[in-house]
Amino acid sequence: MQPLTPPQILALANKVVSVDDSENLLCANLAGYLRYANTSACDKLGYSFTDMMSKCIADYSPTYSEDSWNRHCQRTIANGSDQMYTYHQNCAGRRYPVVITSVPHIIDETSEQLICSLVKDAQNSVRYKRMLESISISKRTGSFDFNLSNQSILVSDNLLAIMGTDNPEALKPSLIVDRLSREDVSRWNAEMIHFISGFHRMDEQFVMRVAADRQAIVRVIIWSVLEEGKVTGMTGHYEIIDEESKERLVSLEENQRRHIIKALRYTNGRVTGPNGAGKLLHINGKTLFARMKKLNINREDYTQR
Repeated sequence: MQPLTPPQILALANKVVSVDDSENLLCANLAGYLRYANTSACDKLGYSFTDMMSKCIADYSPTYSEDSWNRHCQRTIANGSDQMYTYHQNCAGRRYPVVITSVPHIIDETSEQLICSLVKDAQNSVRYKRMLESISISKRTGSFDFNLSNQSILVSDNLLAIMGTDNPEALKPSLIVDRLSREDVSRWNAEMIHFISGFHRMDEQFVMRVAADRQAIVRVIIWSVLEEGKVTGMTGHYEIIDEESKERLVSLEENQRRHIIKALRYTNGRVTGPNGAGKLLHINGKTLFARMKKLNINREDYTQR
């Protein structure tokens, strides 16, 4: 591909009339290869202009997928503009959320179709601030905001930390099932169907894999986002429950019962074997079965919340 000429770059500037030198402008073709980047965009990502012109969007957008870019291009061309939330990553490896507003532009001399994108830090957006405000109000550990139409997700830094990932895409509701105990998968999927069907609010607890591959009881609160009477997304919180700090003084028998139930949740209901609750509690499996019977511990106690 030949570099854009100064007149062609000027035509781009005229097309995106709201851009000034302090704003980040990136222009790519339909295949996702960069055709132009202004000085501010180069500085933000930490690359020289020459380096940028050798890159594809996937080189600085860790959550990039060909399908999501194609859909964004189609909406931009069909509607004259489109907006999407995603993440960028600079040359030092720092990842940050961005909101991209794109318009279509055709190079007259070659009829090359470009997508010109104004890129802003999403942490200043209404959507991101709304997500953080809900954390402050409810004092939850971490939060997210998911858009149903374009499948984009925003995730607070502390939620990434407690889940032990730096990839926000891995925390999309459809992928959370990979973190759930086997017994909780069907319950989670049933809740997701309610969200797809219409307005819904969920307040449930699940046994879930979090950072360092450890199991934890996680309270999940999610509610539908309504815009002009239509469900457009989901937003909510994840909170790791610290049961011990919430326990009141109880009898030794009740305390033992709760301790066994907790162990069974961590082992997904297994009692015996190398990964069973008996191993975790340093007690013989047959003895544990007998104690469970005495304390009236049923399967429902450790598989449903």
